[in-house]
Amino acid sequence: MRATAVIARRLIAQATGPSAVTIWTWLVTAPIALTVMAGLQYVTGGLGAGVAVAAVEHVAVGLLLIALWLLLLVVPPSARAATVFAAFAVIGVLRPLLFLGAGQLLHIPVTAGNLGGRILINTVTTIVMFSLIAVAVQLVRDHTGVYRRLRAAREASARDAERAAARVRELRHSAVDAVLEQLEDATRNAAIRGIPPGEAASLLRGLAEEVVRPASHRIYDEEFDDAGDGLPPDDTTDLQPVRRREWIASVFGAMRAAPPVALAVLFAVLVLPFGVWQYGVLFVLPPLVCGFAVLAGGNAVMVPLVRSAPPVLRLFVVLVGYALVGVLLSATSELVIRLLGGDPRLVWFEAATYWVVAFAVAFVASLTARVRRDQSELEAAVQSNIRAAAATRSALERERAALARLLHSGVQSELIAAALALGSGSGQDASAELRDVVGKVRAELSAPRDEPEAAERIAALVESWGSAIPLRSSIGDVWDRLREPGRAEAVVDAISEGLANAVRHGDGTPVTLEVSPVPPNGVSVLVVSGGALASARPGIGLLQLAERGEVALRESAGRVELAVAIP
Repeated sequence: MRATAVIARRLIAQATGPSAVTIWTWLVTAPIALTVMAGLQYVTGGLGAGVAVAAVEHVAVGLLLIALWLLLLVVPPSARAATVFAAFAVIGVLRPLLFLGAGQLLHIPVTAGNLGGRILINTVTTIVMFSLIAVAVQLVRDHTGVYRRLRAAREASARDAERAAARVRELRHSAVDAVLEQLEDATRNAAIRGIPPGEAASLLRGLAEEVVRPASHRIYDEEFDDAGDGLPPDDTTDLQPVRRREWIASVFGAMRAAPPVALAVLFAVLVLPFGVWQYGVLFVLPPLVCGFAVLAGGNAVMVPLVRSAPPVLRLFVVLVGYALVGVLLSATSELVIRLLGGDPRLVWFEAATYWVVAFAVAFVASLTARVRRDQSELEAAVQSNIRAAAATRSALERERAALARLLHSGVQSELIAAALALGSGSGQDASAELRDVVGKVRAELSAPRDEPEAAERIAALVESWGSAIPLRSSIGDVWDRLREPGRAEAVVDAISEGLANAVRHGDGTPVTLEVSPVPPNGVSVLVVSGGALASARPGIGLLQLAERGEVALRESAGRVELAVAIP
């Protein structure tokens, strides 16, 4: 029940949101103006006259939609949904009247027929179709926006990881290769021709002061100054737009069938006013029940057919399959109506109308699923890239600090100690001692570094996310508590999951991260971002975090909060 309420609220928000009135509202409903539901059968003068009357009527509907769009600019948010649905109903009421007015304007004979029934039919049709179109357009916009924003974050983190990796290579070259090269160049000639111990001592002392010491200070003072150059997801200035062919392939290649029963119920609601108007309440019940059974069965068959079709053929299967179901529906309705002694001459409009409605519902269902799938896949890619970037940053900082300490305290001391030993020694040639010293230095500089501590990992993670999204972070005195490996790993995962959720659910506004101690020895992670939850169900990441602490994901006043308390 709760899930159904969430879905209903989401659909209402999409139907009455920024896409409630667009050019697509007018374009997609143009064919409806040419159906018997609009009153085409009441026009005298053939198909040309009917098309002319329908065209003028639809232009008038377009003007009403423009008026509604202007009205929604000043309507307060609290009254927007009611205003949209009321306006849709008003347009539905006016359509038959506009149809009659268009006939008078063009001097084409148009009869009113059962005007009350026609108004009811057009009201239901308009509300349903306008709402479906608005939901579909909003889903297209949401999918494009999510795809673009998350792709931007992924590309930014990937670029950041590449830069960090390049800096690690550059650092190792400047700290290891360059120092070793200078040491070997300076000692090679001496080792070849031979060198007295006193000169060897002076040489080593000079190398310590003029090569190793400056290198250690340069590495220690060096900062990773190109961090943060990553493109934030909300900055679309230099983003390449999503290519139409790429988008079409991703959406239509993942088409799925519409929910069978929901589609059957929706179409029954759509055609019921027309059936009651045309045949009466009691007469319409048998064809309505038989038609519903045909739709439910045909829709159920469509589900495995579409699922098993190759991606390149799914759109074709959807279009052809629902066209056949529509034909079967009209054939069944005609048969039942003839058996009851009625006139079935208008029932074949059901085939075309059902085909349009079924495709619209299937498209909305497919795009909704595609948005969720893309969010999950791209979020996982973002997390992967961010963690890779954080690991590389951590490696860089660890390498930089370790090499600076090694050069200053290790290599420099090694050279000075060797110089002192040679200066106090005797003999004619110290070339062998020089080679030994260079060999020890090479071994020290080539040795692997220790794994990073929790502080380094978290700092690198926050820095990496800061290059991909606008991020404000606050980290309290939690470092002693993160000495426990399991707790540290859980905190790193909570930060990663929270910031990934902020990208997934966010609206591009700045994200806040707070890491603070909680009694007695726990750590709290709080991530707050603008936006709305895309789903009420927690993902795998949150479920895994819940196994290691208390997790609360909530939405309030346009903000999404993820709070994780790790004991």
